[in-house]
Amino acid sequence: MSAPNAASGSGHRSVSGESGDELNLLEYWQILLDRRNVVFLCLGVVVVLGVLFTFLSTPQFRAVTVIQIERQGPDILTFKDVVGTDPAWNAYVDFYQTQYKILQSRTVLRVAAERLDLENRPELVSRTGSPVGRLIRWARMRVSGPPQEADEIDEAIAFITRGLVIAPVQSSHLVEIRFTDRDPELARDVANAVADAYQQFNLTSRYDTTHQASEFLTKEVARLESEISALERRLQEYSTKKELLAFSDGTSDISEQALADLNSRYVEARSRLAITQAQYAALRNAPSDSLREVLNNPLINHLKQQYAEVERRYSQMAEKFKPGWPALTQLREELDQTQARLEIETENIARQVVGVAKSNYEQAEAEMFNLEQQVELQKLEVQRVSRDAIDYASLKEEIRTRREVRGDLVARQSQTETSGQLSGTGASNIRVVDRAETPDKAVRPRKALNLVFSVVLGLGLGVALAVALHFVDNTIKSEQDLERYAPGLAVLGHVPLFQPLRVVDDEGKKAPDKEPQPDLASHHDPRSGFAEAFKNLRTSLLLASPDHPPRRVVVTSCEPGDGKSTVALNLGIVLTQMGRRVLLMDADLRRPRIRQVMSSKKEVGLSSYLSGNATADGLVGATEVPGLDVITSGPIPPNPSELLDSPRLSDLFDELEQRGRYDHIIVDSPPALLVADGIILSTKVDATILVVRAGATRRESCVHGVSRLQRARARVVGTVLNALADRPRYYYYRKEYRYEQEPPAESLAPSKRRRSAGQG
Repeated sequence: MSAPNAASGSGHRSVSGESGDELNLLEYWQILLDRRNVVFLCLGVVVVLGVLFTFLSTPQFRAVTVIQIERQGPDILTFKDVVGTDPAWNAYVDFYQTQYKILQSRTVLRVAAERLDLENRPELVSRTGSPVGRLIRWARMRVSGPPQEADEIDEAIAFITRGLVIAPVQSSHLVEIRFTDRDPELARDVANAVADAYQQFNLTSRYDTTHQASEFLTKEVARLESEISALERRLQEYSTKKELLAFSDGTSDISEQALADLNSRYVEARSRLAITQAQYAALRNAPSDSLREVLNNPLINHLKQQYAEVERRYSQMAEKFKPGWPALTQLREELDQTQARLEIETENIARQVVGVAKSNYEQAEAEMFNLEQQVELQKLEVQRVSRDAIDYASLKEEIRTRREVRGDLVARQSQTETSGQLSGTGASNIRVVDRAETPDKAVRPRKALNLVFSVVLGLGLGVALAVALHFVDNTIKSEQDLERYAPGLAVLGHVPLFQPLRVVDDEGKKAPDKEPQPDLASHHDPRSGFAEAFKNLRTSLLLASPDHPPRRVVVTSCEPGDGKSTVALNLGIVLTQMGRRVLLMDADLRRPRIRQVMSSKKEVGLSSYLSGNATADGLVGATEVPGLDVITSGPIPPNPSELLDSPRLSDLFDELEQRGRYDHIIVDSPPALLVADGIILSTKVDATILVVRAGATRRESCVHGVSRLQRARARVVGTVLNALADRPRYYYYRKEYRYEQEPPAESLAPSKRRRSAGQG
């Protein structure tokens, strides 16, 4: 047996990982089989509602008018009409989408309603409408009073809108105008009226636009003629005022020639200024002795030669005499004087050269500045003359343009007036191909389609609901669930849902005998499938420890109502059928059942012994089952857990075993998850059986119950899946194995017979 903590953690992981388990198709099929009642219920309800809706719905008739919509009308005139179209593909799509919207517009529908006088049509006025619609109209009348004429025409438009469908015919210029209504003649009239109203709207819109364009063109031509006359007078006055006669023959103005001459002189002055500036900068920053004028000056050259001669003589004498010699000193003074004069002359010449360069630079700068001012003044003059010329040319161009526009408008005016005369011919790009006729067959309801749709919808809804209920249901439903949520524990067996053989009389009425109960079913009908399940449980229990079969066995559950008392009773019965002596002890001191099932009148019980008010000899009572004795719970005590945890319970077990009267002691205990009684009892016996009820015990309860038992170090030999309604899909055989011999006839009442209740 694994450690309690490990088992508990594994169980909790199973609960959390349930949503990640994948189901194959066979498991989905089994889900549908298990919840087939839900599927059939949804199917039946939806089909019944669909049939009622189909056969109670008012038949609807559809009338269809086919029209042809061309992008352009008949090409009667060679010139372009006012209302034109764009040949681009996007414009093509937009054009037809626009026409579909116009067909459903309130303007067109209003014209159709007025043509038919819908607000006074007997077929429409006599209708009462649905109860909801009548209630809405009544509430509206109470709030806003009786409907006005505008409200009546709005209701007529709304009536057409509800039944109108515009359906373009694919790959063509044809459009179907469909109208559906309960009255076939009214449907025909409305479809034709919408087509006629749309055709009238198109004609009216086109030729109204043409007439408006003609009026607009007439006004524009008159306005342009007046403007042209005013501009011609203005041009004459302007040329006289500005003296612009020179521009009439194409000659240029004198100011432009003067500006060109000044610009040329200004450019030359800027060049001279740049040269003199560069010369002045070079001379000003250069050393004095490096200037060309200094180097080429004869006086400077003579002084340099004189200085060199004195320096040569001084060097020769310095080799012969000491520094203080008078002649040597005299030569030194002469050398210094020559050098000083050379420097003075060099500086004087350099100063003169730089001064001349500066004077040239300043003269060039003054000349350029003077020319620049003259150029700017001349530019202003040229600009003034240019502005006057531009204004003069603009006036002439404006007059020419307006004359051209006037000519175009006069030509277009003539074309528009001619195009407007086509309104009397009725020529249009809309043509009715097929007018609607009175339909003879209803389009709704479609009975076969509604029936098929109801079946499909009912099945889909039922399957979805069944799968949803399966995943919402968090109860243990199969042995696989037990293995998953009770890890480490063997599944000793399963017990089918008790379905007794009811005794009925010849007329089919149930006999007044007592209804069979599952608690003693293994004794009353040992050959039933219910009893066979407990025999399998008995075998699994005995084989759990083949060397030492458990003598003290506690039967407990996780939640109340799981059937632990029934399992304990029937397990004790099938053990006695092997020839063993069995003692059944009711240790549920809170809600005991054994005394009621066995119809025991014994007042003394287990609680009496544990509280010291009775001895072991007076506890045991006989039952109707041979070999099965019982100890009832006795009076309900205020402290059940303390009594069960007392040493007297172990003393009772030891005393009963020492006497050797019983091979097995089966203890019926309270649920292990709610109170501590079951946990206490499980620590005092050889084996514990955990009962789980299929479809009732929650997964979390099973995990927590197993965890509590394992933490208490109880010897849990396995679990039992109780009240399994249907035959599980994990059976290794598909047919039941029944006894060939029938029950003896004398066991049946002479005037009664048994019928099977359909045990699963």
